[in-house]
Amino acid sequence: MPLERLDQPHWTELTLSRPPRNELDRPLLTALVTTLDELWHEAPPVLLRAEGKHFSTGYRISDIGAEIFSADPAVRAGTPFEQVMERLSRYPAPILAAVQGDAYGGAVELLACVDLRVAAETVRVGVPAVRLGLVYSHTGMRRLLRGFGAPLAREMLLLGEPVSAERAGQAGFFNRVVPGDELLATSREMMGSLTRGGPAALRGTRRVLQLLAEHETLSTSELAEIASLREGSRLGEEFARAQAAFLAREKSPFGE
Repeated sequence: MPLERLDQPHWTELTLSRPPRNELDRPLLTALVTTLDELWHEAPPVLLRAEGKHFSTGYRISDIGAEIFSADPAVRAGTPFEQVMERLSRYPAPILAAVQGDAYGGAVELLACVDLRVAAETVRVGVPAVRLGLVYSHTGMRRLLRGFGAPLAREMLLLGEPVSAERAGQAGFFNRVVPGDELLATSREMMGSLTRGGPAALRGTRRVLQLLAEHETLSTSELAEIASLREGSRLGEEFARAQAAFLAREKSPFGE
């Protein structure tokens, strides 16, 4: 199986399980799309991780398809890769990625689609498209610019050289950089902390963050959506439960 799923009490773990390279081939991408669709309704938070030497080396060079570079946006949107990016970006609940090994090309864009990223200190990430004579997609460039910031994203895209987890962490791409033997424990501790938030509040917060990241100016309908999410949270059951627990000096009613 290219993708393993483990349902924890308060979140779901998805593991890329085609070591050592975990290439983003059609079976793995299709498995990601199918699994995210299955999770969509209940939308538990997700911990995304991988097995083996690499988190993912991206596409196999010999398998880079013409449809990914099509001038027709509808053709590009229909590829398994873009479907995965869309699912990760639009998934209702937060996603945390635990990066145990190097990530290249499309795998770096995949990581840019999630909310939180933790890396082992030996990790390197790179986007070597120019060294293959290719122009990376503008949607992918936008995600990289948001994730790494303009100076480092430009360096990565124009030089095609990988950068260390330390540099990526300093730029804000990785939330935490830890020794490799602490990666899984740190990631699961962060998931435990995350799931102590109200599920609806987490979904609403991710949605607002998504809107703010994608639009410099919010439309009237988007502002109305945000206002509705905030008002609903104040009037909802989650706030009432959390407020009662706080006043009673009890632990969070959510998560662990």
